[in-house]
Amino acid sequence: MAEKHLVHLGWVLAADTNKKEVLTVSENVCHKLKQTLAQQFPQFRWQIDFVHRHRFAPKGSLNPLPLLELGVQEKIAQHWDYVIVAVPNALRARDRVHTIGIPSSALETAVLSTASLNRRDPDKLTEQMIMLSLHLLGHVWGIEHCDEGPMIPPETPEKLQYAPFPAFQQEIIVDRLEEVADQRLEEQSQQWNSVIFYWRAFWADPKSILIDIVGYAPWLLPFRMARLTAATAVSLLILLLTAEAWEMGVNLPPSRLIFGTVSAILIATGFIFAGKNLGQISRDVGWREQLTRTRLVVVGTILFGMVSLWLILFLFSLMVGWLLPGEVLSRWVQMNSVDRLMLFRHAAFMAMLGVLAGALGGNLEEDVAIKARLFFDEET
Repeated sequence: MAEKHLVHLGWVLAADTNKKEVLTVSENVCHKLKQTLAQQFPQFRWQIDFVHRHRFAPKGSLNPLPLLELGVQEKIAQHWDYVIVAVPNALRARDRVHTIGIPSSALETAVLSTASLNRRDPDKLTEQMIMLSLHLLGHVWGIEHCDEGPMIPPETPEKLQYAPFPAFQQEIIVDRLEEVADQRLEEQSQQWNSVIFYWRAFWADPKSILIDIVGYAPWLLPFRMARLTAATAVSLLILLLTAEAWEMGVNLPPSRLIFGTVSAILIATGFIFAGKNLGQISRDVGWREQLTRTRLVVVGTILFGMVSLWLILFLFSLMVGWLLPGEVLSRWVQMNSVDRLMLFRHAAFMAMLGVLAGALGGNLEEDVAIKARLFFDEET
C-alpha cells in the first residue's frame, strides 16, 4: 500500500497572553481540526502544529496584513504547507464593516479572529473556530462560496455550524492537495538558476497558480487602485485632445504598436511589482518554492490587470474617436479623412501610453492598500 502524502498545517496563536483557557481552546481546535480533515480527506496524512507567539497585545483591533506576513514567515521557517494565524483581537476591515477572517491563497495563509465568536462557551467557540478555519482553508484551496458545507458565507457567527465539504468541492481540494504534498523544488536540488527555478515552480502546479490568479479578479484591478485610475484618466484625456498625439497614433505601423503594447504591459507590471516591493514577502533567503509560487501569483495578477487596463483604454479611445467630428480629426492628422484602421491604430497607441501612465500612478498607491488588494481573497 502506497504511503499517504503528508499535508502539514500550522496554527499560530499570535496574542501576547498566557491565559490557560485561550491556550486550551487553541490546542483543542488544532486536535479536532486535524480529526475533521482526516475524516473528510483520508487520502492524506494530516499534521497540525500549534505555535504560540507573543507578538500582539490581545486588545484593540489589528491590521490583517502584518498577521499574514507573520504567518508566511512561520510557514517558511517551520516548513508548513499552510498556516492559520489566530488572534482574539478584532480585524480592521477595508471594504466591509466587519470581518472575522482573511484568507490569502497567494500566501497560502489565513488570519482568524475570535473577537466576534462565542467566547463564553468553550465548546461552542471550538466548533465555530473549526468551521471558520475550514471556510478560510477552502478559499486558500481555491473554493468559492456555495449554499452548502463550510463555504456558506458566515455573515453571523451563529451560522458557523459543522458541515462537511460537498463531494464536488472535495474533488477540487484533493486535486490541489496532491500537488502541494509533492516534494518541494528546493528539496530536489541545491543548485538552481533563477529562470529555471521560476519555470519549474510554475510548471510544478500551473493549474492552482492560474486558479489563484483568476480568483483575485485581475480585470477589476484598474477599478480598485484609485491613483492608478486617476493617473491614467488624466493622461488619456489630455492626449485624446492633442493633435500631435493623433497624428503620431494614426501613422504608427501595426508591428510597432504590437511591440509597444507588449513592452508597455511588461514594463508596467515590473514597475508596480518592483516599485512596491511586492516580492519581499518574507525575510527568508535562498530558494523557496512557496515564496516563488506567491510571487508568480502576484506578478500574474498584475500582468492580467495591466492587460485589462489596456483593453479598457483601447475601447474608450476607440469610442472617443468615433464620437469626435470627422472634420476635426482630419485637420489634426492632416489627412482628407480618417478611416477605421487609423482609429484602431490611434486607440492602441492611446492605450499603450495610458498603461505606462497608470503604472506611475499605481506606484503611488499606499503599500498597505496595494498589498491588501493583491493578497486578500476576501474579508470573511
